Amino acid sequence: MRVTTTTTAAVFWIYCSLVVGCLVTPFVSGQDVSDPPASAPSLQPISVDSDSPGAAETTTTGPTIAGWQGCIDPNGGFPQLVTIGEPTTVCLVLSSSPDWGTSMNYLRLNFRPIADDYSRFHVPNSFQQLIMSQDNALSTSFPGNITVHVSSQTALSFQKRYFDGFEKVFPYLTAIINVEGGTVTGITWDDACLFCSANDCEPNTFDFSGNLATKDEARQPVGGCGVLTDNCRSQVTTGDEQADGCDLLLYVVWTGTDSRGRDFRSSAYRFSAFPAQKWTNRISQVLPDFVPQSTEDLQELNPIN
Repeated sequence: MRVTTTTTAAVFWIYCSLVVGCLVTPFVSGQDVSDPPASAPSLQPISVDSDSPGAAETTTTGPTIAGWQGCIDPNGGFPQLVTIGEPTTVCLVLSSSPDWGTSMNYLRLNFRPIADDYSRFHVPNSFQQLIMSQDNALSTSFPGNITVHVSSQTALSFQKRYFDGFEKVFPYLTAIINVEGGTVTGITWDDACLFCSANDCEPNTFDFSGNLATKDEARQPVGGCGVLTDNCRSQVTTGDEQADGCDLLLYVVWTGTDSRGRDFRSSAYRFSAFPAQKWTNRISQVLPDFVPQSTEDLQELNPIN
């Protein structure tokens, strides 16, 4: 049983296939049967065992478009049952609009972390390439609001903003993947308001019609802490080592039971399980990243046509 804070690569674009067996492909909405639904899915309540570490009752969204098969690894087909200590497929999707009933651009990143390893995915230079730079294909495809959601097997999380299109980014996200007997039954977001005061926490959870979700509707924390993009731009320009804190950063933990009936333990490492003076150290602790931080032009790695 793995309960140490090991990490799987924090990677972007083409590096995924080179490092952790993940694949990133630029899409226009509706291109592939493994894509997220092109229209707003209906809400389906899913109950999770409240006795499981970190478990929470959640409402998640299920696909309603015929042919959509979920988060699929193009190299290995539909993900197998989740088993502790073995690779499992997790998809991180960036979209140019929170309303999936409209035309949009989106980009899907497939990761293969080790199930129940506390995993961190840092998307290097994502702030610079997606938001700060205005003359590359990535920023052109994502000219304003950037929302993200996570999927595993056929389960989908609610959406979160990464960039509000104006003045703030919301870089710190933790997905809690709920599993029953190896089958993913839902994905919830950990409390993201831990990173700021209550006065600075603002609503940051959306359904697939682009509507803000309340805590009662989502049955999970719905807030987030924004970071001013002006501060991020200054850090990038001056070469401040804190500039990485503006990049998209996803933590993943699991709860429930795997395909062999064993309890997942990694949810005990989610930020909300620690006092503030301890989780601040978890953000800054050294978790290895396999993509060189000197990478400057992600467009050259996998340009959007």
